[in-house]
Amino acid sequence: MTEIEKNRTEPGGGRISPELDTLLAALVGEQRHRIYQQIGLAYPHTIRFNPLKGDIQAQAALLAEEGFRFEAHPTLPNVFRIQFQPFPIGKSLSHFLGYIYVQDLSSMIPPLVLDPRPGERVLDLSAAPGSKTTQMAGLMANRGVIVANDVAMKRLRGLITNLERMGVVNTAVYKWYGEQYGNAYFEQFDRVLLDPACSGLGTLHKNPEVLGWWTPAHCDRLSRSQRSLLISAVKAVRPGGVVVYSTCTLTPQENEAVVSHVLENYPVELEAISLPGLETHPGLTEFEGQAFHPQLNRAIRIYPFENESEGFFVARLRKTEAMPPPVRKTGRRPPEHLAFLNARTAPAKKYLEYLCRHFGIPEKALAPYRFVVGKNLSVVSRELAEFPFQARPLQMGLMMAHLLKQAAKLTTGGAHLLGPQATRQVVELPDPAALQAFVNRQPMNLPVEGKRQVLVRYKGCLIGYGIVEQGQLKSQFPKAEWPFHLVQEDPPEIPNEP
Repeated sequence: MTEIEKNRTEPGGGRISPELDTLLAALVGEQRHRIYQQIGLAYPHTIRFNPLKGDIQAQAALLAEEGFRFEAHPTLPNVFRIQFQPFPIGKSLSHFLGYIYVQDLSSMIPPLVLDPRPGERVLDLSAAPGSKTTQMAGLMANRGVIVANDVAMKRLRGLITNLERMGVVNTAVYKWYGEQYGNAYFEQFDRVLLDPACSGLGTLHKNPEVLGWWTPAHCDRLSRSQRSLLISAVKAVRPGGVVVYSTCTLTPQENEAVVSHVLENYPVELEAISLPGLETHPGLTEFEGQAFHPQLNRAIRIYPFENESEGFFVARLRKTEAMPPPVRKTGRRPPEHLAFLNARTAPAKKYLEYLCRHFGIPEKALAPYRFVVGKNLSVVSRELAEFPFQARPLQMGLMMAHLLKQAAKLTTGGAHLLGPQATRQVVELPDPAALQAFVNRQPMNLPVEGKRQVLVRYKGCLIGYGIVEQGQLKSQFPKAEWPFHLVQEDPPEIPNEP
């Protein structure tokens, strides 16, 4: 460590301690200075578009019309790097509508390695704030089940907001200790993702405050929790199922040591991971005299100075055989019956028939869903309705409509869910000025009579819904403020999906 680095103080009061420098020197040698040089620097944003909300090319065109330039990753599907942003991308209309999710490149790797399929049961043990959960929902085409868990209510609020923004209907949200799932949902899941709390050394470039509290003792405490969570994940997955363990840290005691313990004591094996186009390194089989399971060379390490992304560790485990069932489940008392209805069952039937008739939606478009009727109409995936819940979730599915006496008034989320299927009562905004007016909740004249609700689109993208009354379109767009401006001159080239 140079004298400058030794005395360097980062925001938050942290210094590069001798213990940390020794660790990084043992891991990456002189390359550690590249980590130090990047502390406090921002990498270009990476995003993914939302396959749950229609055509990705139309979504890309809308983002480009807002003035953003971006390019597709050469090998990873639905991964784009922002090259230019006229204002923060989190303030864009595309982000507000749930057409994009801003997510670090490395953070997108664990769901791709897990590879969840439509119809499967998936557990996300440390889900908040939802980047990986919503990514998996997209990979699953909103089919099957995702149980998204976290222990911090503040983080869970962010998770629920992101699930709603991205239009996810196959997910139930829980606030449990992750260690409970292994017994409460013993061998119930096809796949489990565990990305637990860690020391965060892979994020130093954007989180220099990590230096203020990082110590080897703190990493040891974290590793004990991580080990317990990974054991729970292995118990919760079915024989033949897959567990992906990932962290955004670099310390072997939180990565290889945790996985090595599980490999030595539970019926799992590591599978090789192939990520063409990314700089990766094999997991460690030995570090400073400590030997790890030889299969750890099938895990991968991603160092933060090589891919303009966070540092990450990812391991893919396959459960090879069934385990003895637990003597006693630690789950809570089963919840009272939840009335999930199909589209032909009263009282959901009359509201859904109205929506299908009004918007010209074929009835078969509702077949993948089940519905809950209360003050509002909520929608979940068919598989989620059939899942053996051990307790009532904090949140599940998506609120689709507000219920009136004989009709239903769509929410923005409901408009996005049904919009791609609609053949009637659709207003196409003709130009950027009309889009700007609609987003700003300004009324627009239309040559129509009567009063009715309509879906509003712009160049293939559903924007929301409105009310047509007395020859005017009255916007029902949610109230929001952001620096939304369409760029009409020399629009950026739209990249093709890789």
